[in-house]
Amino acid sequence: SQRTPALFSKHYLLSTGLGWTLSEDSPDWYEKDECEFPYPPFHLQFVRAGSRRGWSWCTFNRVYLCEINWLDPEPSSGSSDYEAYIEELMRIEERVNFYRGYYQPPSEEEYNHLSTAEEYHRLLRNLTEALGNPVNMRT
Repeated sequence: SQRTPALFSKHYLLSTGLGWTLSEDSPDWYEKDECEFPYPPFHLQFVRAGSRRGWSWCTFNRVYLCEINWLDPEPSSGSSDYEAYIEELMRIEERVNFYRGYYQPPSEEEYNHLSTAEEYHRLLRNLTEALGNPVNMRT
């Protein structure tokens, strides 16, 4: 279901330009439990890959991103900008991991589910690596 964050706090300047953060007064705001998982993606940032521009929700430190909401189409594969676009896109996509599939911040329930699933995969990776059989649980 689509949710639109109701309130934004005042804007702040990012190194990449103007950005916003979800207000703590918003009904969509929730607190993160004390754990090692990423904070909820309550910050909005603008992204650029080649000549293509978009925006994404991200964590405060901009390490973890939701999927990119592109504002314009992908450059054609024959364009002079296409190679730069693909290189920058790959760099951006590496940071769309924990929140892959989310174009907006997950609800608190979805976030808790993501955290539980990530904890399970982390424990399973640690166990299999300890047994000498490393396994990649995340795609």
